[in-house]
Amino acid sequence: MCTRLYLFLILWLSASFANAQVFVGPIAGPNYSWVSFDDKDLRDEYNVKPVFGFHAGVAASFQVRKRFFLTTSLLYSTKGKIITGNSDPLLNNKVRYQYISMPIVYTVDFRSTVGNKVFKWYLGAGPNINYWLGGKGTFINSPVAELSPDPIAYSVVFRKSPEEINDTEMTVEDPNRIQLGLNIVSGFAFEPNQYQKILLLLRYELGHSFFSRTSNGLFASTFYEDVMQVRNQGFRLSVSYLFDLKIQERKRGKSTIKKKKI
Repeated sequence: MCTRLYLFLILWLSASFANAQVFVGPIAGPNYSWVSFDDKDLRDEYNVKPVFGFHAGVAASFQVRKRFFLTTSLLYSTKGKIITGNSDPLLNNKVRYQYISMPIVYTVDFRSTVGNKVFKWYLGAGPNINYWLGGKGTFINSPVAELSPDPIAYSVVFRKSPEEINDTEMTVEDPNRIQLGLNIVSGFAFEPNQYQKILLLLRYELGHSFFSRTSNGLFASTFYEDVMQVRNQGFRLSVSYLFDLKIQERKRGKSTIKKKKI
């Protein structure tokens, strides 16, 4: 139900701002992400460390009013985690997940002056929609180490039973592949001219959805279960270069042919 509301919001905003100034262009940057447990017993049992990743895609910015913008993007991104154990000192589960992400942020611009130079900075917030594509990781614990000192390299698969997977897969039988969250952003805007923008954006992402509410990640060759009642969190630094889509429309009606003198 929430996902339908988000999609309706995107379509409604696109129609509402059809005549507004629209900036579009590439966006990319690094991620620094981890997961969080709600259950206190799990927080005591496991330690969580962040991992680096990246994102890249296309961004669009709609000018709503003079200082207000709606900014969204369609991204391929990687997020992940490193899990170690307190009861098992050999436990190490490092995984990077792949996502298609659509953050939607409503921002307000501010102007500041340093010396003779004026620059823009902005603050904003909004929802984040993520579609979980899969992931790749490495895993080892004490039982695995008794058989081999090398970690198990594995891929994340969905909706398979433990009997259907091989030794290089981890299955989540009931995944929540559409995961929602909240963005809180701040950044700087540089405008070489009125038709171009360079945005530097720092975003904190707070996940709302669990990876799964009813199942854990299961391996074929070990009794270890990767807890899926966790939420994504992290920081994302983005650089985007945007240009005004309506430059050509503004040029219509302006003849470039010089009139001949009679």
